[in-house]
Amino acid sequence: MTVTPSCNAAPLPSPLEMDVIGKLRARLRRVMVDGIPPDLDTDFNLLRWIRGHNGDVKASMTHFRNYAASREAAGFVGNDLFERLHTRSPVSQYLPHLGYCTLNDSVWSADHNAFLFVERAWSQPKELIKSMKTSDYLLHCFAFSEVLLQLILKREKCQLAGKGPVQVIVIFDLSLINITDYLNPVSGYLKLWQLRAEMWQYWYPDIIQRIYVVNPPRMSGILWKLARLFLNERSCRLFEVMPAGKEGVRELLKQLPRSFVPQDFGGDFVYTGSDGDSSGCSLRKKITTADHYKSLQHYKRKGVRRARPTHKELLPAESFHIPIFLLEGQSLCWDFLSSGELDFHVYTNDDEFDMVFPLLRLATSKLPEEGTLENLVTGEYVLRFSNPSQLFTVQLDYSITLVGEGRYSFD
Repeated sequence: MTVTPSCNAAPLPSPLEMDVIGKLRARLRRVMVDGIPPDLDTDFNLLRWIRGHNGDVKASMTHFRNYAASREAAGFVGNDLFERLHTRSPVSQYLPHLGYCTLNDSVWSADHNAFLFVERAWSQPKELIKSMKTSDYLLHCFAFSEVLLQLILKREKCQLAGKGPVQVIVIFDLSLINITDYLNPVSGYLKLWQLRAEMWQYWYPDIIQRIYVVNPPRMSGILWKLARLFLNERSCRLFEVMPAGKEGVRELLKQLPRSFVPQDFGGDFVYTGSDGDSSGCSLRKKITTADHYKSLQHYKRKGVRRARPTHKELLPAESFHIPIFLLEGQSLCWDFLSSGELDFHVYTNDDEFDMVFPLLRLATSKLPEEGTLENLVTGEYVLRFSNPSQLFTVQLDYSITLVGEGRYSFD
């Protein structure tokens, strides 16, 4: 059968794009104290940022610096990242419920210069948002997006000359969802999808070649209309919704080789590993009430009383900084509730890019945000809250508690 794909391998950079890559690289090297991380300083990787941000060097710079600093703060660096995620909290804690694709880059299409990623939509969205904080979910997405990028960079490093950037083709399966769970446009779980989409668009631009949505339920058009509210135009063009049933199988096999498509979706590929189903998705554990998140337990574990909360009103586009001086051996605990989205991170050394907690856009629709930083050296640490809205004021209630007496340390 002749395959007539609706997507093609990413092209090599044009002369104009090479010029813009040079400008982006030069500007990043000027402003990043430790330089561009070596694994990220490749023409193809910087090309992704240029293409994903529509040639806007300023936007690419801003998002790249936030991403690189957040990646370092989260500890999502190193060749053994995938293995460490299975033991690193909070990612490992929620793997049984969120799942992950077990394929790595093993299912490959030379014609597309891309590998396969399979994901199944949540079947328990209402339970999911009771079981983990927004930051827990976003750190999971951050970690596995970074795994995909590292697989891409590894392939690009050893591929033959004349090939363009490596990408990922996604098959997104909706067979397990109850569409009525997703029809509330202000629900907490759609908010998670929105925040995840923004992270992907800003920090992992142009790594996706195509997203094939399979097994759509009835009324899925409503879900697509909601998704378009938080996807940019470039991202919207990546999606292709297959018809339901056998017609959808026929259409998918017109786009992709049979050997590339899991048997579950009409192709020939079968994953035989013990860590996933036949399509290459890890088996998810059903969420029960015993899995629901219990807030403010980090204070109890530290044996301290939570400090009295403080209220703050953040005007549109306003930022709010809370400096805290810590001694070596002390820990920093916090929690907060907000009436809208907030950008939050913790930094030190009077440098907003010297992060000790990554920059995340958070919402507290179901659960408060909370966290603990331990094993800190003596110095000033700043908790930064920023209202990303240009229109709406955000109400913030926060509590910050220091743990331990500590001692002075000097580098």
